[in-house]
Amino acid sequence: MRISRKFQEDGEVIMLAPLIDIVFITLLFFMVTSVYGSLESEVDITLPTADSALQSDRLQGEIFINLRSDGSIVVNDRDMDLPELQGVLNDIAEYFPGGSVIVRGDTNAQLGRALAILDCCRKADIQNVSFAALAPENPETPVAN
Repeated sequence: MRISRKFQEDGEVIMLAPLIDIVFITLLFFMVTSVYGSLESEVDITLPTADSALQSDRLQGEIFINLRSDGSIVVNDRDMDLPELQGVLNDIAEYFPGGSVIVRGDTNAQLGRALAILDCCRKADIQNVSFAALAPENPETPVAN
């Protein structure tokens, strides 16, 4: 007696639920990072120009401190006074050793406020401090000096 077996060849099945999850998470990641990048540069500041301005790469633990012409300090779209700034810088120094600070000061900003920001960086033991400036030939692209 002959017994025959039929083997059914099933095509590979693509699971759509995990694929949709991965696409959604990737989209969410890019949306969040683009909003974070725009918050740092949307403060109404006119940066000064410098002949030696160079474009720098973004680093982990890097923070932008915006100094407006009226002397107010803005970090992540939030106005801060010096004690609040000191707390933020202490956290950056604790969680990101070797982190950097970029000060974006308005052309008409007060030098005394910029020195107060530098003093806060020194108290938090942050050594990598840069000032943002625009290159003279391309005034649209801010760079850190």
